[in-house]
Amino acid sequence: MSKKPDLVKKICITKAAFMAVFILLAAIYFFILITNQNLRSSIFEDKAYLVSFIVIWLCLLTGFLCVFLDFILMKKNRNMLRDLRDLSFLDKLTGLPNRYSIDRISQKYDSPEKLLHLGCVLMVLDNLKEINEKSGRGSGDKIISDFCSILESVGTQYGLIGRNSGNEFLVVIENCDRTAVDLFLGDLGRRIHNRNALSPENPITLSYSSVLGDSVNADHFYTLITCAYRNFTENPNVLT
Repeated sequence: MSKKPDLVKKICITKAAFMAVFILLAAIYFFILITNQNLRSSIFEDKAYLVSFIVIWLCLLTGFLCVFLDFILMKKNRNMLRDLRDLSFLDKLTGLPNRYSIDRISQKYDSPEKLLHLGCVLMVLDNLKEINEKSGRGSGDKIISDFCSILESVGTQYGLIGRNSGNEFLVVIENCDRTAVDLFLGDLGRRIHNRNALSPENPITLSYSSVLGDSVNADHFYTLITCAYRNFTENPNVLT
């Protein structure tokens, strides 16, 4: 991975050197043209000199423009690559951070001390499969989209949110205690209740589990995630 930036840097330096050479040659040629009256006279009196003069200047100008355009294209390509890299960490349907983002976030919490006051809430859309079978995939995607809009609106006030898989979502809260988890779930529950009142035909039903880092003595971020999944398997809670 580190070789690619080095290669791009070398290409930029090479092109900058070419541009400097073109500018230097043009400046020298222009200086000689101004200071040497005999050369000026020869150029305008002799067709061969005139043609060579025009060709040389066209070559210099073309070379300069080509190098300049290369710089513009390289900048656009870098911006495009950055955008594509960002998109690879976002879920296509919802725009939320995806599993790859969660993996990247996990690198931030690389010691038990950083996990000590970390909280994690695992949420699962219970009726997604039922809605897909009853009303079609489009209705299921609409449920996911509606829920993610609510989750993003509520969850970003508390911590990091992400879609871990099809119907599974995570919220990671720093400096977290049970009160913070309860406040988040309360806000989320009220927003879902209001949404379901407007769309009772396809309601959002949600189960969840939560875990606090200081209650499980986690030594790795995924130890915390594993505990959240185990709690969900053993004793899921229904958000009401």
